[in-house]
Amino acid sequence: MSNAYLVTGIPGFIGKRLVRKLLPEGRQVFLLCEPRFAGDTEAWKAELEREGAATKDQLVVAPGDITEPDLALGALAERVRAEVSDVYHLAAVYDLAVPEELARRVNVLGTAKVLRFLRSFPGGCVRHHYVSTCFVAGTREGMIFENELDRGQGFKNHYESTKFAAEVLVERTKGELETRILRPAIVIGDSRTGETQKFDGPYPTFGAVMMGWLVALPGPGRARPNIVPVDFIVDCLATIPKQPDTAGKTFALADPDPLTSAEFIALVAERLGAPRPRVHLPEALFRPLFRVKKLVELSGITPESFVYFNHHQVFDTTNTRLALQGTGVACPPLRAYLNQILRYYRDRAQLAWRFDTPG
Repeated sequence: MSNAYLVTGIPGFIGKRLVRKLLPEGRQVFLLCEPRFAGDTEAWKAELEREGAATKDQLVVAPGDITEPDLALGALAERVRAEVSDVYHLAAVYDLAVPEELARRVNVLGTAKVLRFLRSFPGGCVRHHYVSTCFVAGTREGMIFENELDRGQGFKNHYESTKFAAEVLVERTKGELETRILRPAIVIGDSRTGETQKFDGPYPTFGAVMMGWLVALPGPGRARPNIVPVDFIVDCLATIPKQPDTAGKTFALADPDPLTSAEFIALVAERLGAPRPRVHLPEALFRPLFRVKKLVELSGITPESFVYFNHHQVFDTTNTRLALQGTGVACPPLRAYLNQILRYYRDRAQLAWRFDTPG
């Protein structure tokens, strides 16, 4: 009986952590990576085997391309069809500034090719766990429910619009494939160690606070940036598909009680011993500044991320909370792990700044 996993998006930060989480089950895992990452993936596989985290032959490196028929797996495609029962499709371009052509090729065409490949499995006997994003909500404001997708919304960038289009394709296959859609919010480092793979998302804001640049905030700071640690996301990805009554549903992997952006920046400043924001200035005054290339380079805050300071969205997590009942998995409050995130960032970014931990 087939019971192997296929995970796309290797060697991505979430994908590698998910594989580590799945390995103790003893099931085989096919690691779909781009050919240019095959060497790195083979080295990582060898590392896991040396550590004893993976048994010999438990991991199969599968160089391929999600934008090609059969994911460009060649002769390995038939083996995957015969042996895989669960597919985690994580591969995507996660970049707010991604050009439209690249975003459509990877996020939309790539997902379409993955779905076509899954529909070719014998008897459709495969479970699809699709990793989307909460930000398929686009320009909508207020409460966003998990069972909502197309509400005629616009989008702030090509990342949002193409992930939305991809999720629409996944929704259409729910009648053919056992499917779960998992929507992470803004993913940052590990809540225990602070470890992350790259300093994007909210990290440039940390740097701007450290350097004393955010003593004034654009607008009222009324948005609620929904920030979640990567270990919570991985726990959800590994746990939710195993729970009863989850097939066919969508899950927002989000903080049920996020801070406002004003509260968030004030908290970061407090934990770093940095100047706290003192005034709120009209957002219109800030917009031209974040079109200045030099300022963007210095601060790391891009025009694409700037728009999230005051865009008010709240993500309902009812399905997620119900699925996680009794599992011990829950999103930790940001205040409880922010020090670890900031310490890791400060140490790796080599920014000399006084770092105070409040009692």
